[in-house]
Amino acid sequence: MKRYGNLYDKIYDMGNLITAHHNARKGKTQYHEVMMVDGDPEKYLGQIQVILREKIYRTSKYTVFSKMDKKKEREIFALPYYPDRIIQWAVVQVLEPIWMQTLISGTYSSLKGRGIHRGLQKLQKDLQQRAECKYCLKLDVKKFYPSINHEVLKSVIRHKIKDPDVLISIHTPARGVTVLHCG
Repeated sequence: MKRYGNLYDKIYDMGNLITAHHNARKGKTQYHEVMMVDGDPEKYLGQIQVILREKIYRTSKYTVFSKMDKKKEREIFALPYYPDRIIQWAVVQVLEPIWMQTLISGTYSSLKGRGIHRGLQKLQKDLQQRAECKYCLKLDVKKFYPSINHEVLKSVIRHKIKDPDVLISIHTPARGVTVLHCG
């Protein structure tokens, strides 16, 4: 299995931070913090670059609230846009390609280019091709993400990522949320 190193510098690369800001601000251009960063991106992204490079970043406190989504009440953990959401995107942009390579082709859901509609199309095709198959079971695991064992998750990450600066940044605070934490 291929292990990946030399990733941390890519996270705080200015080009990555610019793209991270662009991705994090989608649908949020009316937020005060987004307008603040848009007003002087060199200053704010430069500050993020320094706190990441110097490994002094600390995740801000989460705001926790409930939201109705498709007749389901969901508990939402939200972080401030600056610097946390930008940093989340910076990390995702570097690590996501690594994890996408490891997923089987039958993994759908909220993955880019592999949404639920593509999964449904694949299921319909499989059902048509296999006359003996007449049923499909759809499952939704209640509280799936909060139930993930973080020690197991960290072990999986350590098998794939060998960059010590990225590994040390994985931290599990209270309430079972995994976030980036440097220092």
